[in-house]
Amino acid sequence: MPAADVVTDDMITRYQRDGVLLIKQALAPVWLDLMEVGVKRNMKNPGPYAETFFEGQPGAFLHDFGNYDVNPEYKILLQCSPIADIMRKLLRTEKLWLYYDQIFIKEGESRRTPWHQDTSYFIAEGSQISSAWITLETVSGDEALEFVLGSHLGPLYNATVFTTDEDTEWYKNSNMPPVPDIDAHREDWNIASWPVERGDILVLHPSILHGGGAMSAGGRRRAMSIRFFGEDVCYVERPGKPAPPYYGISEALKPGDPLRHPYFPLIRG
Repeated sequence: MPAADVVTDDMITRYQRDGVLLIKQALAPVWLDLMEVGVKRNMKNPGPYAETFFEGQPGAFLHDFGNYDVNPEYKILLQCSPIADIMRKLLRTEKLWLYYDQIFIKEGESRRTPWHQDTSYFIAEGSQISSAWITLETVSGDEALEFVLGSHLGPLYNATVFTTDEDTEWYKNSNMPPVPDIDAHREDWNIASWPVERGDILVLHPSILHGGGAMSAGGRRRAMSIRFFGEDVCYVERPGKPAPPYYGISEALKPGDPLRHPYFPLIRG
């Protein structure tokens, strides 16, 4: 189905208000089959940034990112499937670049993802930036990601460390406030979550507070988060090492420059 038919004006309004949008059955089975081949290739040949979150602890899980250039299935998926056209219309941009691709693999009992904002790790800021989160397995309501609706319009918090429960702040000696203890006062936050089926696209603004997605014993969730950006996104420096570590980009760009670099392939436009 063309993106013009999938993305409505109401969807754009809700996404801008809430910072997250679930688009039901946006992908035909052929694209999920292709993605599955690519994820299997990625898992068999992890990239240099592959890492296990909470390694050596109960509930550890794997992630990897930045494999678009070496994974032919990822390239075909982004060039030929409706994903990029949907994101371009939702972000209301003529040109669309790939920021990076990322996979999350939870096999068996896996702990929930801590509350965080993706923008805190990024060297990018602007209104036309978003992630398409796609799962190969249906995710039940109990195991779904959770979002604080509207939090993308609020403050940017310090990035969260995914290696320990004791030391939680990514940037040291930063003026960025720590992520609030949302779970301790859940009634104070406008939290929402939805079951996500194979074929759905969950779109989230990188500044929305989100977390969750714990898996029970015997469960499995292979998901891909594809980060895109449009024309108004600029380079920004963070008070420490960002993720991914785009080596040398600070030599090519200064804060406020449009985010244009060979690291970021043009997908549409």
